[in-house]
Amino acid sequence: MEGQSPLGLAVVVRGESALRSHGQPIPCVRFPMTTGETKPEENWRTDALSSWLPEDWRSPSAWLEQAHRAARVLRRDVAHATPWQLRQAIEVASRLNPGPWGGDFLEVKTEHWHGAEVKWKEHDEGTVVWVHGGAFAFGSPRVYRAAAVHLARQSRCKVVLPAYRLAPEHPFPAAHDDVLSMLRHCLSKGEKLVLMGDSAGANLVLSAVEQCQKEGLDLAPLAGLAVLSPWCDLRQSSASVAQNAVAHSPFDQRDALEYIHNYLNGHDPKDPRVCPLLSSFQNWPPVYLEYAEDEFLAPDVKVLEERFQKAGVVLHVRTEPRAVHGWQVLPEWLPEARRSSLAMGSWVRNALSLPPLSSPSSKG
Repeated sequence: MEGQSPLGLAVVVRGESALRSHGQPIPCVRFPMTTGETKPEENWRTDALSSWLPEDWRSPSAWLEQAHRAARVLRRDVAHATPWQLRQAIEVASRLNPGPWGGDFLEVKTEHWHGAEVKWKEHDEGTVVWVHGGAFAFGSPRVYRAAAVHLARQSRCKVVLPAYRLAPEHPFPAAHDDVLSMLRHCLSKGEKLVLMGDSAGANLVLSAVEQCQKEGLDLAPLAGLAVLSPWCDLRQSSASVAQNAVAHSPFDQRDALEYIHNYLNGHDPKDPRVCPLLSSFQNWPPVYLEYAEDEFLAPDVKVLEERFQKAGVVLHVRTEPRAVHGWQVLPEWLPEARRSSLAMGSWVRNALSLPPLSSPSSKG
């Protein structure tokens, strides 16, 4: 049934032991990260670093923790960088990372959304809508251009990158309303698509799906939902804020609380529109969930994973044992990001009922 399961059955692609839902055993198939995945074609322009690193490369813990600590001190206590300044710096840096040859990036503005569309060599076998992350304060379609090109290459689908208003200039509900409007439009067209978001973008995606369901909209066009390292709990008491796992994180508890404050601007953090961890998840489409086991947001994501299971969501979970939060955006530089791009491309094609590619990274 195209990945669907009987009501109440959660198919979790992860562990070796059986889980249970409503008192019934649930089969679990293990899809571990392997070093034997098909390597993307080498691209001299943008695969500069990741093609030189071994496929099973892991971010080195010792120096990475020190580097993140130094960067936080420099950013906050020396440069006193504001969200606007960080936003501009990221935008400038992204110009140096356009993605591999063969990717088309077209800026789009319509009545219902604006942003960009990305294709790989004119392939357009399906649609993926990727809502970017960035702590609700930075990020843009252009920043995600390279990552979108890689996903388009691995899936042969068009990747739509909507823009949304950013905090602190535009606090809640601006970003939520922008993404919700875009999703309503997509659902009204009735065409199958995969909806995707990472970090804060995943928060907006999860919240928009929950709101559409509350409004009684038909979610049938949603063939799947992909959430990468989702920031799913904005309460100050969240497990991630409490644990403050900063070894592999460019941000820490202090940053999290600051950006939560900027986005909420006094709004109730227990509102499911900002805390999708409190959503019901009943009768949701299949979900692809990816995160690093030691990243800052991992504690909350693991709770989200449990809630998906209890709600009977068809769930594919993929983890990296050690990776920097947001690693998926840098497939030219990080082997773990290339692994993610391959896995997501395969999952997207399956969700859209497209035949698997004989070689996901082959030319053409």
